[in-house]
Amino acid sequence: MVDSKLKKKTVKRAGKVLSDALVPDSQWEILGQACMVNGKTVRLRQWPTRYGDMPSTEDMHERIEQLSARLDELLTCLFAQGRQKLLVILQGVDTAGKDGVARSIMRDVHPMSLRMVSFKVPSLAESAHDFLWRIHPQVPGAGESVIFNRSHYDGVIMPLVMSDPGTDWLEMHARQVNDFEALLVESGTTILKIFLNLSREEQHQRLVDRWESPQKRWKLTEADLHAGENYSLYSNAYERVLEKTCTKHAPWWIVPADHKGFRNLITAEILVGTLERMGLAWPEPDHAVQKSEFWKKAI
Repeated sequence: MVDSKLKKKTVKRAGKVLSDALVPDSQWEILGQACMVNGKTVRLRQWPTRYGDMPSTEDMHERIEQLSARLDELLTCLFAQGRQKLLVILQGVDTAGKDGVARSIMRDVHPMSLRMVSFKVPSLAESAHDFLWRIHPQVPGAGESVIFNRSHYDGVIMPLVMSDPGTDWLEMHARQVNDFEALLVESGTTILKIFLNLSREEQHQRLVDRWESPQKRWKLTEADLHAGENYSLYSNAYERVLEKTCTKHAPWWIVPADHKGFRNLITAEILVGTLERMGLAWPEPDHAVQKSEFWKKAI
């Protein structure tokens, strides 16, 4: 699905030239057809968790290196421009790789241009408010890019898994999510929502791997003991929520997550492709500095 040897091209967006685009229109269309929900029925078992035809490990590493360098340039440009905002939402069942994807994305990015927010179980104060109350202060400001590792969607998913409060409840909360995201988009935020699609078998293996690694064993909780039996509950809840919250202004992307390297590659492709279509351009220098022509003067 991904050509790891795509040649660099130049594309025009919103009248601005983005040189050395790594995700040209042809590749973007392939990604959209394979991963974007965009009105499609969401039955997660019908969406792939891995592909048989993947680039070699060497090609994937090479491509990710290219995408990481491009990502650093784009996010720095967004920060320098100081107008647009980017919010990346990562969701998935436990061990799907939200942390791994975030680390892969952030590894070559300047810390001033990207931050990550991880939402844990709501505190007593947070639980006393609506489920979006703790989210709004963390959304990106002008020039900022933010990754949500889990998000406001947990405030909808968890009740569906724990007690299933009913169709009317889901309809109301989905509407509130859609209205909230529409507000962000209308205020200049581009929202990229990615669901990491992990199989039950791979989830079990990753939990076993955690137990066998002293460096990761501490991550295991009592809830992980029930991950297998709860897998269907989570899948069903995500299917219902993804369908109701996939909008034109904030569509969902479903990324196969069984293979960690391929998961990181596809996520990076989607992120870079999104940024390359935001019409980014380096701002003009400060007028006083430009007028001074200091670079022509001898010391």
